[in-house]
Amino acid sequence: MHWAGPLFTQSGFIDGWFDPDRGEEGEGAPPGDALEGLILPPFRNCHTHLGDTLARDGAPDASLAELVGPDGFKHRWLEEADIAASIAAGLCEAAASGTALLLDFREGGEAGLAQLAQGAANAGWGVEEGAPQVVPFGRAAGGRPLPGRHVGLPGLTDMPVGAGHRMALEARAAEGLVALHFSEGERESVERMLELEPDLLVHLCHATEEDLRSIADAGIGVVICPRSNARFGLRPPLEELLALGVDVGLGTDNGMLCTLDMLAELRFCRETFPNVAPGTLLRIACGGLDETLKKAVKCDRSSPLPAGRILVSQHGPDPLEAVFDPQAKVLEMRSGCE
Repeated sequence: MHWAGPLFTQSGFIDGWFDPDRGEEGEGAPPGDALEGLILPPFRNCHTHLGDTLARDGAPDASLAELVGPDGFKHRWLEEADIAASIAAGLCEAAASGTALLLDFREGGEAGLAQLAQGAANAGWGVEEGAPQVVPFGRAAGGRPLPGRHVGLPGLTDMPVGAGHRMALEARAAEGLVALHFSEGERESVERMLELEPDLLVHLCHATEEDLRSIADAGIGVVICPRSNARFGLRPPLEELLALGVDVGLGTDNGMLCTLDMLAELRFCRETFPNVAPGTLLRIACGGLDETLKKAVKCDRSSPLPAGRILVSQHGPDPLEAVFDPQAKVLEMRSGCE
């Protein structure tokens, strides 16, 4: 059965249809029976920590450092938790909100990547053709080499001297991506950050205007996590990043801090950034970090970009407003790779 309704394209919504079996779409009436709703590209969640998803109910009301710092609640919880089960729970949440690609920061070295693979298997991700993609950004543990190709570094102040440089060099040697938490809870040195030559940064809540210009000039992609940041009274500089032409993605951050529901993240963005056009927010959610990921794919440095469509319930005549309606939910998803 086809899907029919407002179809989101590069130029906005048109009246159209999508064939979930063939992956074909068109303008106008569908060539057969159809389910009705909003037809959108699948979402990209560009920054997650899936391992602590099941810690959500027990996470205390505490500071950023007390929750996710090197000796914080998160790391104590991970020592005793079934991390694969926690990852599976996060992936199921992501799938329910129409997410086809996740960039997941994985602590724990080789064991962390193994837990991600087991969690994905538990959740049924990666079993069938067209399953959503999870790109792991690993981290070396115990002085061992970087596991995998991509590295997801903590903040500059959370790493031993030289550790970031070593892992970044290992990632580039493997033609991987270098990602880094930057200026989240406090401002960090943009000069030290640029020495690592990262492909993408996360947060930037305390970055100055001069820092942002340096990041834009270096062509570095940025992921913002508004709901997670708001828990600590922080706000990422989305308006400034867009004005500078930075390649921006949207993420949900730690699973213990908020759900992996990208529709909920979009609704929060609408309230937090009222001066950013709703269509721009939707494009970031569906096509975030596009230039960064295309560059990576060209160099064979990352998983393929997601393709396919999701069908979202429509409540109200204006399709763009309907995306942000609290009643909106994902009805079906068909994902694949370009």
